[in-house]
Amino acid sequence: MNAKNELSAGVDAQSLRRLDSPTCARLDSLACVRPWLLAGAVALGLATAHVRPAAAMTVLIVDLKTLVTESALVLHGGIEKVTPVDRRKEGRGIWTEFTLRVADVWKGDTRLKSTAFAWRHVGGTAADGMTVAVPGMPGFAVGEEVVVVLEKTSESWVVSGGPQGKFGVAKDKLGRRVVTREIHDVAGLQRDAATGRLREAPTPVAVSKFLEDFRSEVLGYVADAAKGVRTLAPNPTGTPALAGTSAPPGTRVAPAGVTGQAPLTRPPGTRAAGQK
Repeated sequence: MNAKNELSAGVDAQSLRRLDSPTCARLDSLACVRPWLLAGAVALGLATAHVRPAAAMTVLIVDLKTLVTESALVLHGGIEKVTPVDRRKEGRGIWTEFTLRVADVWKGDTRLKSTAFAWRHVGGTAADGMTVAVPGMPGFAVGEEVVVVLEKTSESWVVSGGPQGKFGVAKDKLGRRVVTREIHDVAGLQRDAATGRLREAPTPVAVSKFLEDFRSEVLGYVADAAKGVRTLAPNPTGTPALAGTSAPPGTRVAPAGVTGQAPLTRPPGTRAAGQK
C-alpha cells in the first residue's frame, strides 16, 4: 500500500469510529464527517501538488425531511462567484468560497433574499496550481442555478450532508424548471433502528422533481418543524421567550400556537392585586 492509500485508509477508519460514537446518535451527517474529511483533505493537499484520492466520502444517508429539519438555511438562487481560498499558511489547506445571489429563502432569515451569500468547503485550486479534490464534495459553477441546504460552522457555512445538500435547477425540453440531484463518490451509512449500530446504506436514488413541487415539499418540512418551537412563555419584562429556553421561575408556557402572553403563576401564599 503506498503512502496515499495508507492516508486514505487511515482517514476512513477514523471516520467510521467517529460516526459510530455516541455524539453521532442523530443523523447529522456533516457534523460527524467534517472532522476527518477536513483533516484528510488538508493533509493530502499539503503533501502533493494534485490529488484525486480514490476513497469515497463517508456520510450518513438522510432523507430530505431530516436534511431540511437539521439544517439552518435552505436557499435558492444562482452561483455568482467561485473564489479559491489558500489557507496553507494557516495549516488549513486549500478551500473554495462560493457566492450565491439569493432569489428565494425557503428556510432561514428572509432578509437574505436578493443578497449575496457565501459559504466555503475544503478543496479547490490555488494560484500556484496546487489542487485538492475531495471525492463526493459537491461542486458549483458560476451561472449555475441551485438549491442549497446549509449549516453553520464556527467560522462559516457549509453544505449539509456533503453532496446531499446540493440540488441543481434546470429547464426541461418543455421549459419547465426541474430540480435534480445525483450523488457520486459516496460511501453511505445508516443507523439500524433496532440495534443503533451503523451499517452500509445504498446510495440515495437520484432526485428529479418540478421546482414548485420540490419547493412545496421543503416548505412543508420547514412548517412542520416550526410547530415545535413556536410555543411562547413570558418573562418578567413582558417579552415572550421561546419555550424550551430558560423560562424564569413562576412562569407558565403558553399552549402551542398561542402567540399572546401567558399569565404569570403567583408564588404560593400570595394574592392577586385587589383580591381579599
